[in-house]
Amino acid sequence: MEAKNDVVSKKKDIKMKKLLFIITSITLFMFIGCADDSSDNTESLLIALLDDDDVAGVDGFETDGDDAELDHEFGLETDGVGRTVTDTLAFGEGYRIRYGRQITDRNRTVEFDVNGDTAIGLVTYVITGEFFVKAFDTTDQAQIDSISFSKEFTSSLVRKVRFVQIEDDSNPDGYVWRVNALTPMVGGSGDKVSISSLAVYTLSDSLDQGDLIYSFEANSIGDLFIDREALPTFTAFSPYLIEVTVENAGPELTMDSSGVGEWVFKNYGRSHNMRGRKFLNDRGGFLDAVMNDNIHTGGWRSHGPGAGLNRRGFRSFFETVDLATIFVEDGGYNTAVWSIPYRVERP
Repeated sequence: MEAKNDVVSKKKDIKMKKLLFIITSITLFMFIGCADDSSDNTESLLIALLDDDDVAGVDGFETDGDDAELDHEFGLETDGVGRTVTDTLAFGEGYRIRYGRQITDRNRTVEFDVNGDTAIGLVTYVITGEFFVKAFDTTDQAQIDSISFSKEFTSSLVRKVRFVQIEDDSNPDGYVWRVNALTPMVGGSGDKVSISSLAVYTLSDSLDQGDLIYSFEANSIGDLFIDREALPTFTAFSPYLIEVTVENAGPELTMDSSGVGEWVFKNYGRSHNMRGRKFLNDRGGFLDAVMNDNIHTGGWRSHGPGAGLNRRGFRSFFETVDLATIFVEDGGYNTAVWSIPYRVERP
């Protein structure tokens, strides 16, 4: 009788252990499921914040097929000038060259590292499109198809974005997420050219260089978080001096006696219809001190924030392009880009 009771007891113990294992497994599965749901929900909220941020994207970087001038500005609030355009380069052969790019696809991926009340998002853009060069006859402005060409390109741009939780009693969770800071976006195509540093100075109306107000270095730019509420700020319609130092690994294609093998531009704006581009030179003239010392210099007069606005955020894309990219059809596509958000405010 006792042996029979022992068998029954052992069977009950086995059943209880199986039941406990099943309950534990279900609880663990539910806990993991809830954690995954919470993580997915947090990432969805952060993605939405990134989508809504007006300085975090890549809009304003392209030029499109109808606008390939060297310097141009349109759709932005200017000081009495609706649009400024300048042809890229005039050749003795009687034609002018213009260039630009049209983005056909942009793919964004974001990897999140969430740690308590702070999250870091690693944002990567892969941009593909068409780079085009157009030649125009200087007599009748007709395009010369025999020396015009286009080539496909792919560029990668990377930045980090920091998100933090802010107390909010109106939210059931007691907090909301906000974009707190972001690094400049860095990247480009190929490994031939690179940007070493960027400096911005005040500039008087008589073109005298003033104080250094912003500077960035290649060795720290990837981890340099810029406070979202303290972006580099420029006074509307005021002049500034910009210096971009670059490196060109060569071989360099040169187009004149200066020996310069790359061009540098400041692209800026908010969207396809609200943007500009400014050429910086390394020819030892017009604000540039020394010819071909790899420091490209130029003046830039800030646009306004927009009609009816006192301040507004924008995106800048400082870019160097080697001349083989622009003037040789099979010369590859080599660029380096630093994108830095900025704010314009009225005096």
